[in-house]
Amino acid sequence: MKFKIKGGEFSRKLGMIQGVVERRSTMPILSHVLMSSTDRGMLLKATDLENTVTVLCDVQSEEEFSMAVPAGILSDLAREMREEEEISVKFTENNWIEVVTSSGSFRIAGLSGDDFPSMPEVSPGDLFSVSSESLEDMVSKTVFSISDDEMRKSLSGLFFEKRGDQVLRLVATDGHRLSFVDETLEGLHLADDILVPKKAVMEIRKLLRLSKNVRIGGSGNFFVFELPDENLIFTSRLIEADFPDYMQVVPVSTKNMVRVNSEQLLLALRRVSLFSADNVKGGGRFVEMVFDKGRLLLDAHLSTGEGKESIPVEYSGEEVRLGFNFTYFQEVLDVVGSEEVVIGFSGHKNPVYLAPCEDSKKQEGYMNVIMPMELDTKAQGQ
Repeated sequence: MKFKIKGGEFSRKLGMIQGVVERRSTMPILSHVLMSSTDRGMLLKATDLENTVTVLCDVQSEEEFSMAVPAGILSDLAREMREEEEISVKFTENNWIEVVTSSGSFRIAGLSGDDFPSMPEVSPGDLFSVSSESLEDMVSKTVFSISDDEMRKSLSGLFFEKRGDQVLRLVATDGHRLSFVDETLEGLHLADDILVPKKAVMEIRKLLRLSKNVRIGGSGNFFVFELPDENLIFTSRLIEADFPDYMQVVPVSTKNMVRVNSEQLLLALRRVSLFSADNVKGGGRFVEMVFDKGRLLLDAHLSTGEGKESIPVEYSGEEVRLGFNFTYFQEVLDVVGSEEVVIGFSGHKNPVYLAPCEDSKKQEGYMNVIMPMELDTKAQGQ
């Protein structure tokens, strides 16, 4: 049994499934990729039991085959093949394969394809189309707010919420910050709101760059992502937990509002944060912001130095001092996509919102809520 394929195409297809391969599992089969023949070509499949990806390869084959091969060495070998070089992959006795090129041959020990875990059945009718650019923009504006705490299941994924007939909202929160973004989509089909694990979100974010259009949706207990142009299907088991009522922490109105240039604020924050120590109570790098008439003062201290910077802002209220995890601001400003942002707040203990300015083309339906960190007693009294 054997098949033939171009080295570059083989490497590219294997690269699409590498992120799902489980390298440290107690089940050796999960570190393998399944190669099996179909009436349309060869199917490559990888899984970690929670996430599964399959991709179809256009190959020449005269016989049926099914074998699991170590994904790491197979992918590394394919990557070293010349782009247009045709290679032959032979299946030999005792689950060995032989990769033959014009100048050499390489043997790899595999496992029986019968031992590979089965894939969940999904319904293509449950999916809807969305442009890769739109979905990637939505993910990039929210993914950083997903919690890394595996014990808090309800916060450990990205929430896909249908609002009305044509608006898809993605929401993420880790308890200290919240991000949500809306996108109007024709043909939106999402029967139920779904909570997609962070690992799955990170994998589809990489796959989005491979095609202009994708199809996504929920099918039973699974999230499904499809690249029709690549004959690729990614499925992930949904998080079975109730996402919190996040709108309770979104400020309906704020006492103070500041308008500031996004790039200017980001650059100033980066410089000042170099003098910021990790804060024990809140975690992350602490930067103090002092809002005063017409200016914003940024301040951070180390035992070995300090950083201060003042930038102009549109603000006419009383002086207010707030402390923040620098990273929370940076990650929003990196992706906000608008020349100016608005910061709204009502005191040092209340949630602060950060959003594009109302006259920005990118402002519709994008909001970030950040909880301030504790200042010392003297600062809180000012």
